[in-house]
Parts: sequence; C-alpha cells; structure tokens
Amino acid sequence: MYGFDSTSSSMLELIPDNPQTDTFYMLPKIHKEGNPGRPIISGIGTLTENIAGWVVNIMKPLVRRKPSYIPDTMDILCKLSALGPLPEEMILATIDVESLYSNIPHEDGIAACKYFLQKNNLDTEQTLQFIRFVLHHNYFSFRNNLYQQYMGSTMGSKVSPQYANLFMAKLEELLSSCSVKPLAYFCYIDDLLIIWTGSKDDLLTFYNKFNKYHPTIKLTLDFLKIQIHFLDMTIYIKDNAMQTK
Repeated sequence: MYGFDSTSSSMLELIPDNPQTDTFYMLPKIHKEGNPGRPIISGIGTLTENIAGWVVNIMKPLVRRKPSYIPDTMDILCKLSALGPLPEEMILATIDVESLYSNIPHEDGIAACKYFLQKNNLDTEQTLQFIRFVLHHNYFSFRNNLYQQYMGSTMGSKVSPQYANLFMAKLEELLSSCSVKPLAYFCYIDDLLIIWTGSKDDLLTFYNKFNKYHPTIKLTLDFLKIQIHFLDMTIYIKDNAMQTK
C-alpha cells in the first residue's frame, strides 16, 4: 500500500483515514518591489502530513550538526558576537538561493539526505522511502483543477525546510575545495551570510564557482564593506567589531 513495506503496520498508521488534497495559494512578499507572490501549498490534513512529520524528526538533528546552520536571529547574533576582533579589510556578503525549494531535483535532494543519514549511521532505507513518498505525492488543487509538482518540494510541507537544509549542506562541502575561504559562513535555508577577508576578486571567484556547482541552483550575490542586510537585521562594522540593528 502506497509503496510501503507491508510488513510494517507502523508505516500504515501514518496514513490518515480521510486525507484532503493540498491547496495552492499565494502570500505577497511585501518587502519586495511589486509585491510578487510566494507560492504556498498547504500540507495540513493531507496524505503526506504525518509522514513528513516523521521524516522531520529524523532530519532535524542532522541539520543542527551542519557547521553553518542558524535556526533564528538570536542564534546568528550570538555567533557574530563570538567572532571577536575582526581584520580591517573585510567584506560583508549575502547570497540568496533563488526559489530553492522548487529547484531541487528529487534524486539530488534524496542523494544528499542519504549521504548524511549514512554519515550518522542512521536507518537509510526506510527514511528515504518516506522522503520519496512525500516528494512524489505533491498533489494540489487550484481553481477546481488537480496538479502534481514534479520537481522540488512544496513550500508548506513540514519536510521542505529540513530537506532543503540537507541539500544545501551537501553543496556547501564545496567550501573545503576552495583555496580561499570565508572567515565565517552562515546559512538560514536559502539565505547565506559570508564574512570575507580576502579580496573582492577572490570573493567573486568563490561566488562564481559556487554558482556553477549545480545546474538548477542559481545564486544572487550582494556585498559591501560598510553594511549588509541579512534576515530581519542590518549588520555593520564599527571599531573592528560586528554590530547589528
């Protein structure tokens, strides 16, 4: 049933008796010019909701071990203050991953999850089976029509943030192969903050290499020596120390 191992009754218990269809709607991005819409597919009460919740419980500890991981603003404030005195020549940079959730090919995202599950000696087969089920049952309704999302994960599914985090963690292993690395690198899903102590040309070389690392993942770079906006704050340098507002 549903592609699960029929010998495990606990798997079938995660399937609701009367699941409803996901619903598509838009939320306006009021902080961006023209207020473009952010597509949301609600996963509440759907076929995959409970399974996605089960997967999240497995993924969360893996994501928290990611060196660049930040869960919220308070965490990044603590990490920035821990950097201590900074070099005089420094560049503040942010990288935005364009439409990350919908641009992760299923097999690449699953491969990243498999990599970290095996790395942490966790059960791989069952967890990957659940992840595939969630990804391959991305059905939703819009204006009385039924659709299926064939690529990426939906914004609205419980599993999507952790799934995207693990995919990015695998891409970030590129850092170890770079001759010039950031002083500090932090990641909030698709928002990246970089503290760069090399030259501007080195930063652009690093960015261009990162941007070509995966064919469907496109990055937008913004950098300044004075200040930078990241999440819900502005970061700036004063007296060789990191300040925020």
